[in-house]
Amino acid sequence: MSNIKIIFQLLCLLFVSCSKEEDYFFNPSDSIFNSSLNIAGTNQTLDLITWNIENFPKNNLTNLYVKQIIDSLNVDIIAMQEITDMQSFNNILDSLGNNWEGYRSGGINSDNQELAYIVNTENVELLSDPYTILNDNSYYFAYREPYVLEIKYKDIDFILINVHYKCCSGSEERRLQASLLLYSYINTFLDDMRVVVLGDFNDLLIDDNNVFQPFLSDMNNFYFTDYSIAQSSNYFWSFPSWPSHLDHILITNELFTYILDTQTVLVDGSLNGGLSAYDGYVSDHRPVMLKILVND
Repeated sequence: MSNIKIIFQLLCLLFVSCSKEEDYFFNPSDSIFNSSLNIAGTNQTLDLITWNIENFPKNNLTNLYVKQIIDSLNVDIIAMQEITDMQSFNNILDSLGNNWEGYRSGGINSDNQELAYIVNTENVELLSDPYTILNDNSYYFAYREPYVLEIKYKDIDFILINVHYKCCSGSEERRLQASLLLYSYINTFLDDMRVVVLGDFNDLLIDDNNVFQPFLSDMNNFYFTDYSIAQSSNYFWSFPSWPSHLDHILITNELFTYILDTQTVLVDGSLNGGLSAYDGYVSDHRPVMLKILVND
C-alpha cells in the first residue's frame, strides 16, 4: 500500500510540474497581457530601457514572453544584462523583424551572463558596433566590462554605456571602484558628450555608505534620472521579489535641458498570472525606461 501511495504522489508531482508552464500561457498566439503597460515608447521620444533578463532564457517559454513584452514596449533601444545563450538571443531578434539588430558582449559560445543591446534601427542610426571599455579593470565590474553603444537619433549623437555591477553584500568596495572608474572614464574621454549609463547597478541610490558617491557628489555634471523612483514606494522598484531598486539610469549634464521621463515598467501588473508568471517565465528584475524628448 505504501508503494502505491509513493507512486501516486510521484505522479501528482510530475503532473503539477508538467502543467505549471501552461498556467498562464497556452500557445504563441495567446496574449500574455490583461491590460496595457504603464509606459511605452512614442514617435516623439528616444526611448531607452535597461532590463536584466535573469539568466536569459530562464524558461522554455521565455522567448515568447519577451517577444510580446518588447512589442508592447515600443522602444528604440534595450540594454540587457544576463544574456547567457546566444541562440535564444538570435531567436528573439528573428522574431522581432528585420528592423531590429542585436549585439552581445563576449564570444558567441559564451554561456556567461553577458551584456547586450537590441536596437530598433527604424529611427536610430548605429555609429559603430558596440565595444567594451575599462577592460584592464574587469575585476571591479565582475568581469562584465561596460558595453558602449554610439548612436544618432534625429541628427543628435548619444553614447550609451551598459553596466552590470557585482552583486551582493560584501562587494560594496568593488561597486565603488566601478563607479570611480566610470566617473573618470566619462570625464576623460566623453567630456561634452550626451552620455547615458544604464544597467543593473546592484545597489541602492539612497544608502549611507553609497557606492555611487562619485556621481552623487557631482550633481552639476551627473544625475540619476530614476532617483525619484528610489525615493518612492517599493511598489515602483525594479527588483520586486526582495523589494529594492537596483536598476538605474545615469545621465551627463549635456542632457539636463531635455524633457525626461523615467519609470519602472510594471510588466507584472499587466501580465496574466502577475508577478508569479513574470518571475517564473521572464526575470526577477523589471525594466526601467527613460524617454528623452528630442525636437526635430
